[in-house]
Amino acid sequence: MYPHRSYRVRHWIRIGIGAAVGLLAAVAIGLVIEVGTGPHPAPDDTPPTVPNLFSGYGTIPSPAPSATQPALSGPLPLIQGRELVNGVYLGYPHSTQGAVSAADQFATQLGSTLDPDRVAAVMRMTADPSYPQGPQAFAQGMISTRQGLGLPASGPVPDGASLVLEPVQYQVRDVTPDQVTVLLLSDFVITLPAQGTQTRIAVYPLSMHWAQDDWKILAPGSTSYVKLAAEPGSPQAASDGWQELTP
Repeated sequence: MYPHRSYRVRHWIRIGIGAAVGLLAAVAIGLVIEVGTGPHPAPDDTPPTVPNLFSGYGTIPSPAPSATQPALSGPLPLIQGRELVNGVYLGYPHSTQGAVSAADQFATQLGSTLDPDRVAAVMRMTADPSYPQGPQAFAQGMISTRQGLGLPASGPVPDGASLVLEPVQYQVRDVTPDQVTVLLLSDFVITLPAQGTQTRIAVYPLSMHWAQDDWKILAPGSTSYVKLAAEPGSPQAASDGWQELTP
């Protein structure tokens, strides 16, 4: 069981009982699409920006159409990796389900910390061999994220400051035996001591490539899916093609 599944259960209970969620914003930041939820801030409050954690898609050219595989559809049971290394599950099946499961785990690990060193450590285990600059690039991105949230660029963060990324639904694109673009519709919870907790909805992309007997993260590209942000489980999300992730 992934350590973040209890949060997913709470999310779907919230959806199931029909709790009202206020739509505050739909702002594209790089290729991250965020929709604010929760109460409107007071006029003198500045809501935190959703971090631009994953800024694009893999740059390896898509294979010829004849090589593409049938896309997944319907609820997808997530597969746990075979091996737990430094808090990250690794070792996924060579399948589209395995690619989505790996993307879910890697995105959750990368998006649920404010520690650039932790981000770099995760990327050292999960970046594709074609992306050796991944650990440094993602660590620098986390430094920028901290600054964007009004936190110090280095050193400990204030007590109570945290990020939690929780993928809830998925889509896949350009599916081949060795490469899958995975889109994750996610709850993103930002907690800052001066502003409390705000939950937003974000679309995060990861291009996954089969290498070294596992799924790895490719370098960012430039494709955008800015129109796909929607409240998970809503009719709009279903219309946009989002499918449920299940533990």
